[in-house]
Amino acid sequence: MRLRIFVVMMVILLSACQNSATVREELGSGFVDLQGARVVLKNDIGVAAGRARVYIQDGGPGARQARVRSSGFDSFRPSCAFEIESVDHSGVTISADSFLITRVQITVVEVVSLRPVQVAGLRLTGAGGIDGGPMLYSGYHFWLASEKQPDVRRMTCYGVYAETGELYPPTLAEIRRALRGVADIEF
Repeated sequence: MRLRIFVVMMVILLSACQNSATVREELGSGFVDLQGARVVLKNDIGVAAGRARVYIQDGGPGARQARVRSSGFDSFRPSCAFEIESVDHSGVTISADSFLITRVQITVVEVVSLRPVQVAGLRLTGAGGIDGGPMLYSGYHFWLASEKQPDVRRMTCYGVYAETGELYPPTLAEIRRALRGVADIEF
């Protein structure tokens, strides 16, 4: 098990060193390089005051349904977030636009890491995994460029919340489902 975790982490670290990561189209299928593709935002979306991102999950027909508050966020379904440069604003609208993907970078975020508690030689596992290991999200940073909206920095898409041994970034099909109706990735 430790070897499996080591191999997964090494693959993630080595792919992070690449200039551009590739994205699996669907589970069990090939990979596609999205550098040079475009993210086409079909609807305007709002970024709340003091925030740098707006989350999208199971997009739906428009931006109103696309906005996800933390209370309505499902950690076990892929999601994406459009990110801007600053939090120093009273609310920003990201307008419908076509953004060039200039770089794709794999990312892993540790969300919970509760270490097991040792009590008189008994090991009690805490939340965060069967072995008390970290719970993680794996995904991609899609670095974006637009002449009309240079403050739009990137779109980050994450797969499901999982332990290290079950962790994988979202497929292109899962990213498209998360963005459905709000944005699309075009080659």
